[in-house]
Amino acid sequence: MIPTTEELLEFISKKELVNLTMIAKNYDIKNATASDIVNDLVKKKLVEIKQIGGSKIVILKKRITNEKRSN
Repeated sequence: MIPTTEELLEFISKKELVNLTMIAKNYDIKNATASDIVNDLVKKKLVEIKQIGGSKIVILKKRITNEKRSN
């Protein structure tokens, strides 16, 4: 099942760190499909992707904004 934008944003917001493999396993889709879905969210400026080691971590933009305000 391919998640809607709202479902995916809710999943990302519930988890501390989310990578593409976690998204793929949760929704029973391939990593390439998860990457395509997340790239659509990046284009809409809803999330950012950070490369940490060999993993691509997906971070909500509003979480980043909230962390900068609290510091």
